[in-house]
Amino acid sequence: MHGRDGQPLSPATLRRYLLPFRLYSIWTQHRQHAPNPPLETIAQQCATHGITAQYNKPITAAHLTQHTTDFERRWHTLNHHRQQ
Repeated sequence: MHGRDGQPLSPATLRRYLLPFRLYSIWTQHRQHAPNPPLETIAQQCATHGITAQYNKPITAAHLTQHTTDFERRWHTLNHHRQQ
């Protein structure tokens, strides 16, 4: 994979962005069925899939709350483009 400048992406960059995308993929599964998916359920599903935060700490509803604004923005942007 290469960045915008054509250089290979560094492992640090991949580590930084991988977790939010994994969380988003689970969040979207629930968002398809409810406008406000239960964060506790998503956190439990993360644990089931072995998705953890830094230093193997479990994902919590509080951790997910930090990402929901970005998730909603991404959700609306992607769904708007699909409808066109």
